[in-house]
Amino acid sequence: MRILVSLLGAQGDAVARATALGKLLTARGHSLTFLGDFPENALQEITALPAQALKQVTDQQFDALLVAALGGPDRLAAIARRLPTLVWVQESFLDLMALKGDFVHWVTLFRLARRIVFMTERQKDKTFASFTAGLDDKIVAMASGAPADIAKLRVPTEKEHLGVVMHAPVLPNKRQQDLIAAGERLRDYNLSFTFIGEKQGLAGMPEGMRKIIERHPDRYNFVGYQTASQTRALLAKNELYVHTSSDEAWPQSVIDAAAMGLPLMLSEIEAFSKLWVHGVNCLKFPINNPDFLASSLRMVLQDDVLRNNLSVQAANTAKRFSEQRFYGAMLQMVEGLKP
Repeated sequence: MRILVSLLGAQGDAVARATALGKLLTARGHSLTFLGDFPENALQEITALPAQALKQVTDQQFDALLVAALGGPDRLAAIARRLPTLVWVQESFLDLMALKGDFVHWVTLFRLARRIVFMTERQKDKTFASFTAGLDDKIVAMASGAPADIAKLRVPTEKEHLGVVMHAPVLPNKRQQDLIAAGERLRDYNLSFTFIGEKQGLAGMPEGMRKIIERHPDRYNFVGYQTASQTRALLAKNELYVHTSSDEAWPQSVIDAAAMGLPLMLSEIEAFSKLWVHGVNCLKFPINNPDFLASSLRMVLQDDVLRNNLSVQAANTAKRFSEQRFYGAMLQMVEGLKP
């Protein structure tokens, strides 16, 4: 089967999942071509499958179209009209509202798709109840899973400082500045902050935040894009995972960090509203409130019992998900897209 995989609009997690799925597909004799703009590391992963990487759609013939993220030109709908299509997106239905002008394009693509996989615990949002009525038999709600042995990566040790880690590209809606501002309120603690993800957006960070980063490069470390294995290795070196996004879908790193037993601190967004419960398997904080985030961090740092309980409950929650099950189901759906 010749498969065109659109990663237009995809960020680190979507790229990592698509390349992992690509390895399984190519091992079974399928031919893959990836469409999108990729960081150099991601491009190396893609071309190592082996697979082609394109900047734009060509006249090549394909047997199926796999759309792995919300993004891309209207021509994807034109391609979908003649190919069996699996739309595989990380976002929930509510995130579609932000697409505005592209919304009609995605409605068209969803109508044409054989299957729609939403990377969320929630299958439907009330806002889209009427829209999904005719699509129910196509929709699959699926959360990604962590490798069975991921907990072995993390070996907690006695350290002079605590490491805090976050995984998201540097974009306004990911709000890394909230964590930096909270960190500045906790200068009496010996903390280090590691930010994983594409960092082209650093130039657009508020000037005050950029100056803090420049003055304290050892405290606030932006490591750029990392592959899935590199990301997991970095997660394992830290003691606390924080996710400050103002909107998000289903970050792989949240499940990975939880499976390792890192206590989680998550912003109060829709994607985390069901699975992650404040005070049980995580702590939550309001968006754009560094003072509240700093207070929560201080509480976790000072209370070893709380930190341990959050660690245990996060790991227990992650056990509900299996990477093997996730990729097995995805493989079955992709191979079920017969022309």
